[in-house]
Amino acid sequence: MDNLNHLKDLLRYDVRHLVSVEEQIISAMPAMIGKATNPALKQSLQEHLRVTERQRERLNQVQQLLGNKDRDNDEGIFSGLFGSSHKSKGMDGLIEEGQKVMSVDMDPAVMDAAIIACAQKIEHHEIACYGTARTYAEQLGLTDVAQLLQQTLIEEHDADDRLTALAVRDVNQRAETGVGSNR
Repeated sequence: MDNLNHLKDLLRYDVRHLVSVEEQIISAMPAMIGKATNPALKQSLQEHLRVTERQRERLNQVQQLLGNKDRDNDEGIFSGLFGSSHKSKGMDGLIEEGQKVMSVDMDPAVMDAAIIACAQKIEHHEIACYGTARTYAEQLGLTDVAQLLQQTLIEEHDADDRLTALAVRDVNQRAETGVGSNR
């Protein structure tokens, strides 16, 4: 990576991080969908996977506007965070934690509650990352970039809100009462 001597360099770097985040989520989400038993949860996760794929495409637009080139062999002050493949270690940890939770033998209703918790941790990470990148873009006067990042930020907040509503009105109650399978 080139030296990061300007806020725009840091924005470019954060966008590359977001690309990694979205790609990791796209790879991991099918396992969550497969473990979910609550039909509404399964449907919500499937829809969010489609949204995530569109968000990844939107990041391509952001990179074009920023003039990013994919530089897998970059070196610099932040290159050690992701390595040459730019894999988000933070997202990797959240996904690994979710996989551990989903590997535990538990009542299907409790599994659904655990899946929501894991998904919300991922959403909160994305909200933080997109909010930061959007703020950098606004500070730099990059209105088109800021608008694209804001669009995704809104989608991430909406996904988190939907998961919370689903947990509160149904999934957590089933887990609490031990209703069992939602199949």
